[in-house]
Amino acid sequence: MKFGQVLPMLMMFFCLLACDDKDTPSDIAGDITVKNEVVISASAPQELNIKAPATPVISCDASWLNVGNVVEKTSGIYTTMLTADVNPQGTERSTELSITAGNAKATVKVTQRAGEAVEITGVEPSATLSPQGGKFTLKFIATSKPTVKAPEWTTFDANFDYTQGEIVFEYGAATTGAREGEISLSLSSTINASVKLTQAQTEMPNEMGSTAMQIASRMYAGINIGNTMECPGKEGAWSMIINDTYVASLAKMGFNAVRIPCAWDSHVSDASTNTIDPEWLDRVNEVVGYVIGNGMYALLNIHWDEGWLENTCKEGYDEAVNQKQHDYWTQIANRLNHYDEHLLYAAMNEPNIYDKGAKKDEGIKAIMKYQQTMLDAVRATGGNNASRVLVMQAPNTSNEIAVEGLYELPKDVIADRLMVETHFYGPYQFNMMENDESWGKTFWYWGKDNHVAGSDHNSTWGEEDWVKEQFDMMKKHYTDKGIPGITGEYCVCCNRENTPSIDKEKWRASARLWAKVVTRESKNAGMVPFFWEVGGDIDRSNGAIKNPLQLEGVFEGAAEGKYP
Repeated sequence: MKFGQVLPMLMMFFCLLACDDKDTPSDIAGDITVKNEVVISASAPQELNIKAPATPVISCDASWLNVGNVVEKTSGIYTTMLTADVNPQGTERSTELSITAGNAKATVKVTQRAGEAVEITGVEPSATLSPQGGKFTLKFIATSKPTVKAPEWTTFDANFDYTQGEIVFEYGAATTGAREGEISLSLSSTINASVKLTQAQTEMPNEMGSTAMQIASRMYAGINIGNTMECPGKEGAWSMIINDTYVASLAKMGFNAVRIPCAWDSHVSDASTNTIDPEWLDRVNEVVGYVIGNGMYALLNIHWDEGWLENTCKEGYDEAVNQKQHDYWTQIANRLNHYDEHLLYAAMNEPNIYDKGAKKDEGIKAIMKYQQTMLDAVRATGGNNASRVLVMQAPNTSNEIAVEGLYELPKDVIADRLMVETHFYGPYQFNMMENDESWGKTFWYWGKDNHVAGSDHNSTWGEEDWVKEQFDMMKKHYTDKGIPGITGEYCVCCNRENTPSIDKEKWRASARLWAKVVTRESKNAGMVPFFWEVGGDIDRSNGAIKNPLQLEGVFEGAAEGKYP
């Protein structure tokens, strides 16, 4: 073979050898230089530098250790970031990294020291909350129980079990506008985690076509937020400041109507013009929004407020009182005109008169005049108020006086938009009488099945048949004529549970039965029941039920009662 033929073959052979060397990583010469051990404190990231003859491959069997991408810093020097998940056990743990580069191999021990750490792993279903309110679960891992800070419009159980890694939050409807907030979990000033929340504004209903009878028929059960906004001059002086989470809890219990007793005279900023403080009007507007935004009906009144209105009726008509009634309701109606038929106005609270004596008739006439003034003032503001349902109170809010014939509802410019209101706290000996008197004993046991043999504290009158009679006469006088009613307040006022020698179980059964019967007969008569509650039955801080006794009776009666 000639040299010219051999030379190309030799060149091809050497080329194949060169290509084979390049494509076989296992033949790469050199060692790996790396630390023997890396220590991670809690979940803080740790950089790992590696000197290797080629890009190293790192493997690890531990699920809690996360190995980042390998990046070449300079020729032959590579780096990666090691991070560890939070260690919920709070004890030290270790694993081993396996590093290869061609034939070169090395191992690195990775130890995570015990230490405080917290990490939020998610919000379910989403940190973008429903405008209508609801609940969400915050998921986290932590080495000890963290301190939780959350927006005031959310609530949670502070006794959560941190080892479960979940906290359930509840929140109300965003009735006053979109809102944002942040939840933070902290173990110290430097060890913390947070997540942001957003909630869009709730869309309010916009209906005004229903009659009073139609609206009343939709109210399943009502409740008062008592001893709160009617505190003279300061909301919550007797109990709490209302928040939407608390209001949302009422809806979750099963109530769909809320009576808001409210003070006005003690919130006047200029007495010479009867001007209500604009900030108070805004605050009332906010609370009404809480109620309606949570899908309920709101009933707003002029309450006791040192008695400027209701305790002066017995003296007869007073022009100054009448002027206040006009001026206050004009301002209230204008400020709240944007709400639809889910808001009702109640002209007064418990307008008092003498049951006997020459001034009884004069007191009733004064009440009727003040209520006509309220109606005219509200209707004059136009808009939704031109057809809004208005509630008028019978003298002494008494069923018996309501049907005597002296009292009449005011004249309205629109048909079928009035309701009548009474309150129910009878019989007195069972409900409100605290001590025995010379003329009679207190009633501890109410309802024939709850009487205790031989006791002189069994009810002797005012039981189920009498309650039915009281509401039947309201049905005949008003509901049957197209005028529904409101039982604006009722509850068992005297708690006798700890009375010496009392049969506690029979008393509890009596109180529950009374609440059931009054609720049922109220609805059967076409009168919406509003249970009176001031914090003894429902926790004002979180909306949890404290004492289910009467509430159970209320919902039993609400289920049995049927509007005509």
